[in-house]
Amino acid sequence: MKKSIRPQIRSRTHRVAMLGFPQAQVLDIVGPLEVFSRTARWLAEHRGARTPAYAVEFVAARAGPVAMSSGLQLIASRRYQDVNGVDTLLVAGGLGWEAAIRDRKMMAWLAAQSGRVQRLGSICNGAMLLAAAGLLNGRTATTHWAYLDRLAKLAPRARVERDALYVCAGNIYTSAGVTAGMDLALALVELDHGKAVALAVAQELVLFLKRPGGQSQFSRHLQAQRRDDLFGELELWMLEHPAEDFAVEKLARRMSMSPRHFARLFAERLGGSPGAYARRLRVEHARRRIEEGATRLKQVARECGFADEQALRRAFQAIVGITPAEYRQRF
Repeated sequence: MKKSIRPQIRSRTHRVAMLGFPQAQVLDIVGPLEVFSRTARWLAEHRGARTPAYAVEFVAARAGPVAMSSGLQLIASRRYQDVNGVDTLLVAGGLGWEAAIRDRKMMAWLAAQSGRVQRLGSICNGAMLLAAAGLLNGRTATTHWAYLDRLAKLAPRARVERDALYVCAGNIYTSAGVTAGMDLALALVELDHGKAVALAVAQELVLFLKRPGGQSQFSRHLQAQRRDDLFGELELWMLEHPAEDFAVEKLARRMSMSPRHFARLFAERLGGSPGAYARRLRVEHARRRIEEGATRLKQVARECGFADEQALRRAFQAIVGITPAEYRQRF
């Protein structure tokens, strides 16, 4: 989220509909809808809300059972053509997205919804449906990391954000893969009811952390673990020891290589110079420490391998786009 928006006081139920299709990803659907329904229950139990904060439903091309990619079936309450008065419309992703975008009636209906609903969003590669409906033209969007290139081809006039958990562009919201849909739902709950409520709901759902949209959707630890060579071992060591000296000469010595040969192979395997990689790694570590509640930036800088607080601030601003202090205040 790019802006700090005051929570809105709602005197009526906010209606949320999830559009699905055969071979959709079941967690794309039930994850976000559970966030909204759990929020309604929490507000009733802890704030005495008499009007349900949210009402959720699942809709599809026809009412009745819809087969998910997992083999489970979800029951669509009604046809999407019969939907009206919805405040937030979300589109699921899944293996069936290619068949879905060939449904011209669905795409035409979806295109018309941006002017009819307060918020329109997608989960995972459900962004492909928004793109096919022409809703991402001139907007920033994201999707599951494995579909970023395909989204860019399907929506050439969109700015594809390759490293975000979710993105807001006007009244259009897109999220990264699968569980990131719950992060997006929590962000929408925060817009509606404030951060304290969103955090309480996240805690009830035993979510590890209510993550900000700017956080990377692709874990460097997981990426490093997938490398089954010496560079994977080196990357994991660097991730676990951000305060160490990452001078090329020392890293090359650790790999038993000449500095020149090491720097060339490092760029080939990891997609950038050792210096650039180390700076981004340290900024990501600093961002996690701030999210965890670290208050002394001088201490964070030392833990993350920066020479001083000013060096941390410059690198953080260059990579994240805001200062550490602004990041703490916003997230």
